Amino acid sequence: MDLEWYTFGMIMFGMLFFLLAVGIPVGFSLVIASVASLAILGGGTRFLADAPGYFFHHLNSFAITCVPLFIMMALFAQRAGFGEDLFKSVGYWLRKLPGSLNVVGVATCAIFAAISGTSVATAASVGLVAVPVYKKYNYNMKLAVGALAAGGGLGILIPPSVAMIMYCIVTEQSIGHMFAGGFLPGIMTAGLFIIYIIIRCIINPGLAPVIPKEALGDDVSLLKSILNVLPLLVLIGMVLCSIYLGIATPTESASIGAVGSAVIGLAYKRLSFKDILMASIEGVRIGAFIILIFLGALALGHAAVRGGVSAGFSNYVVTLGFSPYTVLIMILLVLMFLGFFMDATPIILTTMPIFFPLARPQPKSIGEMPKHG
Repeated sequence: MDLEWYTFGMIMFGMLFFLLAVGIPVGFSLVIASVASLAILGGGTRFLADAPGYFFHHLNSFAITCVPLFIMMALFAQRAGFGEDLFKSVGYWLRKLPGSLNVVGVATCAIFAAISGTSVATAASVGLVAVPVYKKYNYNMKLAVGALAAGGGLGILIPPSVAMIMYCIVTEQSIGHMFAGGFLPGIMTAGLFIIYIIIRCIINPGLAPVIPKEALGDDVSLLKSILNVLPLLVLIGMVLCSIYLGIATPTESASIGAVGSAVIGLAYKRLSFKDILMASIEGVRIGAFIILIFLGALALGHAAVRGGVSAGFSNYVVTLGFSPYTVLIMILLVLMFLGFFMDATPIILTTMPIFFPLARPQPKSIGEMPKHG
C-alpha cells in the first residue's frame, strides 16, 4: 500500500498507543503494532520469514548480556535488605539537616541507584523503609512521597542504568561513555533535590521535623552505619571504576556486581540459597520481558524505516529550520508526555528509531534490516 510517511506513522503509532491503552503489555503491543504495520506496507509476510535472522543479528551481542546481570545485582540487593541498611546509615549522618528524613530518602536513592539500575526498584526499596517512618513522625506526605519519587528517578540516570544500556545497544553507542556521562548529572540532580528540600523545610520546619536517632532503630551506631555502607560502596566502586578505567567490559563488570551483591548478602546472613534461587528466577522473568520489548522495538524501528517515517520526520523537522535547542525541547516534551504512561526503557526503545536520526544522523538508519547472504 502506497502511503505518505506521516499517514503511515500516525497509523503505526496509533495502533501502538491503542494497544497500550487497552492494557496489553508493552512488549506484545510493540510486536503486534509492528507486524500489523508491515502488513499494511505489504511486507509483513516477508518480515516474518526474515525475523529469526534479523533478531539473532541484534541479540548476538556481548553487550546485551549485561542487562540481566545488572538486574540480578539489583534483585540480590533488594532481597538482602540493602535499602534498609542504607536508609538507616545515611539517616545516622544526615537526619539533623533541615528536611531530615526527606534528605535521607533522596541521598539513599542516589546510592541505591548505583546498585539497582532502575527507577522502580530504587523507589520501591527505599520507600518500603522510609514511608512508615514518615507516617510515624507526621511528615508532610506530599513532600515526602514526592521526594522519594524524584529520588527513585535517579535509578535511570546514575549508572549502571538498564535504560542507558538499552539506548546504547539500539543506537550503537559506547556503554562506558554513556555511564561516564550520566554519573555527574545524576549526582547534581540529587544535590538539587536535596537543596530544594532543605530550603522548603527551613521556611516551614513542620513539613519534615528532625527525628531522634532512636527512630532509625536501637542498633544504629557510627560503627554499624559504616560497616553497613562500606561493602556496598566498594562494590559500586568496583563495578563503575572497572568500566571507566577500561579494566573490564560492561558485561564483565555486571558479573562482578551480581556475584558481589550475592556474596555480601550471604556474608551478612541476609540471603539464603533459596533467596538467591527466587531472585534468579525473578531476574530471568524480568530479563526475558525486557528482551521481548527490545525485539518489539527493533521490529517497530524496521517498520518505521520501511514506511519512511524516520527519514520523513527528520527531513520535515530540518525544513522547518528549528534551532537544535528547539528540537531538543520538542523531543523532551514528547518523552515527558510518554512518561505518564510508559517506563523509561520502552520509551527509549520505541522513540529512538525516530529521534536518534534526527538528533544525530547516521549513515545507517536505526532499525534497518541487515542483509543476510
